[in-house]
Amino acid sequence: MSPNYPYNCWYVGATSDEIGSQPLGRRLLGRPVVLYRAPSGEVVAMEDRCAHRAYPLSAGRLDGDRIVCGYHGIAYDTQGQCVHVPSQENVPVGARVRTYPVIERAPFVWIWLGQPGAAALRTPPATPWLVEPGWASQGEMLHVEANYLLLHEHYLDLTNVYAMHAANMPPGIDRLPSLDEVEVSEMSVSYTRALPPAPLADWEAEATGLPHGPEYHRREQGFFVSPALHVQKWAIDTDAGAFEQLRIHGFTPESPTMTHVFLRIAHNYQTDRALVSAHLRHFFLDMTRRDAALLEVVQRQLAEDGEPRRGINVKADRAGLRARRVAQAMVAEESGRPALRAVATAGG
Repeated sequence: MSPNYPYNCWYVGATSDEIGSQPLGRRLLGRPVVLYRAPSGEVVAMEDRCAHRAYPLSAGRLDGDRIVCGYHGIAYDTQGQCVHVPSQENVPVGARVRTYPVIERAPFVWIWLGQPGAAALRTPPATPWLVEPGWASQGEMLHVEANYLLLHEHYLDLTNVYAMHAANMPPGIDRLPSLDEVEVSEMSVSYTRALPPAPLADWEAEATGLPHGPEYHRREQGFFVSPALHVQKWAIDTDAGAFEQLRIHGFTPESPTMTHVFLRIAHNYQTDRALVSAHLRHFFLDMTRRDAALLEVVQRQLAEDGEPRRGINVKADRAGLRARRVAQAMVAEESGRPALRAVATAGG
């Protein structure tokens, strides 16, 4: 399967707490990358391949701000320039490895794997819920054996909850209403859905501390922020304000059939209570793992078919199909091809 993801996009390469005094090797968009933190605190990202004999630099060691290959001891500085060859006095002319632009906005470290000069024209998506006062968040990383667009389309159509997570829905709501609106820009897609009033589900009551009995209005929103980021918001409206919880997903393809998922769960209520954060993290992580298992089955089925087949479309697919078109247009622009028409499945 050929890649269906754009390279000219900021992706999450790692979380801040993953990068320390040891090199971290990771395959991102089909490319081997090594990340490490220099003594200055700067995060460095470069091709995970020694220029001499292709040994992974992530299997080497750090010496100050240099990374030293574990095969012959050849060292590189933070710009990827070879600065030391133990077996000779001079460094071969032009000996270097490619480096990649990175921007650290904790808890994420964003990396640009596309055209080097284009990185300065865009910035990573903002994630204010992870840094601003009034919010608490916790995170987890998953490795899902499915194409990244399968994940985007899945979370842009929450009507699957009644087949997969029915027990978690508010009592008395047996189907999700149609989308109120789907908004599309050059690189993003968003939708909003208002739910009829209903009592709290058990997980909502346990997390918020609100009484079970009254009925509450809810708003559900999904945002395809970029091919690299999806945000989902669930808000319970009360007289005291909105109780909001968000799922922030960083989707970074490892390959066309593998995706790194950087999951963060954020909420704006009882932010000083660790039990609330732990409850939400456990609840949504369990859901995410079940979602991942299902999508891995879909990906295997697509692989067994030999090629992705066109499926039927339903009204709930509106946001997902528009997100797919955005990604397709970005890929087509990079390759110089006309954008292809979106299809219902995301495996190819």
